Amino acid sequence: GDYTLTLRKGGNNKLIKIFHRDGKYGFSDPLTFGSVVELINHYRNESLAQYNPKLDVKLLYPVSKHQQDQVVKEDNIEAVGRKLCEYHQQYQEKNKEYDRLYEEYTRTSQEIQMKRTAIEAFNETIKIFEEQCQTQERYSKEYIEKFRREGNDKEIQRIMGNYEKLKSRISEIVDSKRRLEEDLKKQAADYREIDKRMNSIKPDLIQLRKTRDQYLMWLTQKGVRQKKLNEWLGIKNENTEDQYSMVDDDEDLPHHDERSWKLGNINRLQAEALLQGKRDGTFLVRDSSKAGCYACSVVVEGEVKHCVINKTGTGFGFAEPYNLYGSLKELVLHYQHTSLVQHNDSLNVTLAFPVYSQQRR
Repeated sequence: GDYTLTLRKGGNNKLIKIFHRDGKYGFSDPLTFGSVVELINHYRNESLAQYNPKLDVKLLYPVSKHQQDQVVKEDNIEAVGRKLCEYHQQYQEKNKEYDRLYEEYTRTSQEIQMKRTAIEAFNETIKIFEEQCQTQERYSKEYIEKFRREGNDKEIQRIMGNYEKLKSRISEIVDSKRRLEEDLKKQAADYREIDKRMNSIKPDLIQLRKTRDQYLMWLTQKGVRQKKLNEWLGIKNENTEDQYSMVDDDEDLPHHDERSWKLGNINRLQAEALLQGKRDGTFLVRDSSKAGCYACSVVVEGEVKHCVINKTGTGFGFAEPYNLYGSLKELVLHYQHTSLVQHNDSLNVTLAFPVYSQQRR
């Protein structure tokens, strides 16, 4: 008989039928593989994109039935479903905590950089004032001697007054710099503490996600429909159906045409001009001023917001540990149905409408 391959991609389960006929296996005619194992081993090295461009992914991480049975202790579907809901809620709570720390980490990093820049500016200012002070001191001696011979006490007092003001100003700047250095030292300690807390949360976050996904996979293999899974996961999507064979439910999305949203080298102001007056969820992706990264500009509650898309060794993403997407298109397709609010409370929006989608469709 036929088999079903369950594949996790872009946050969803993809159910792909493996056909069996005359001793051969495959996703479509001609069936060329002698066994399911041979097929799986082939696609551990080759992408499924040759059958469906939207499945540009390899079968890298097998889920062991033994591992699942070790993790999933419950013996009926409803009990496993309730446990899935519980682990998903724990994961979301831990994820929110991590995102809050990440936001604090980013803000603190920016403030530290600003303070360092300000200290450098103070150093330059102090240097200029000290040079002025030395020059004034040198000339003051000459003029004071001259005015003393002339008996002009008023001018002597004026020169000495100016010199004292200059010294007082230098003292104020030095004090301000010292206070800033103390603030910087304290903030650097806070920064290290936040980093430590983030690193301590990461293993829990990864383990919770792994456990949740194993429960999800167990239920999928038992034939539970996507709609029921979504109820346990708290996802409201009345039209969600399982995806069989090599057909995707997002086949007609304009997001597949990168030209509709990937605009390259435009700046923040140009992005805002393009998105001005567009409906919520209209977005574009552009080159970022941060080297090697991209920026996403999206309309949220009538305003244009911007967020950095990181490009790391593990993939693209808005924040650790979510830099997992193999391409910008894969990231955009995922956040087409997943809100950005998990990364930033002020971004309760999905990447619903590419900025040029209507013109190109």
